Amino acid sequence: MRSELVGKPKLLSKRELELQEVKYIYSLRAERDELQEQLNTAKKYIEHVIGTIKRDGHLETIQTDWILPDLEKTLAAIGGDDEL
Repeated sequence: MRSELVGKPKLLSKRELELQEVKYIYSLRAERDELQEQLNTAKKYIEHVIGTIKRDGHLETIQTDWILPDLEKTLAAIGGDDEL
């Protein structure tokens, strides 16, 4: 066995630390963009359901009198237009 310490942490140069930081920032941005896309999709779906309920007065067998206010509150909470 070699005399080197096993598991000894490698000291990174300033440049290596900066590169790791940049990679981390880009990964956070990518995650944020993915979550924003999911949120936008959810908002579109909620807006569609609210529009369907208001236009048709029903959504198959769902009781719209209790679900519509909840959908509107949900949409408002995620930044949707509460004046549909």
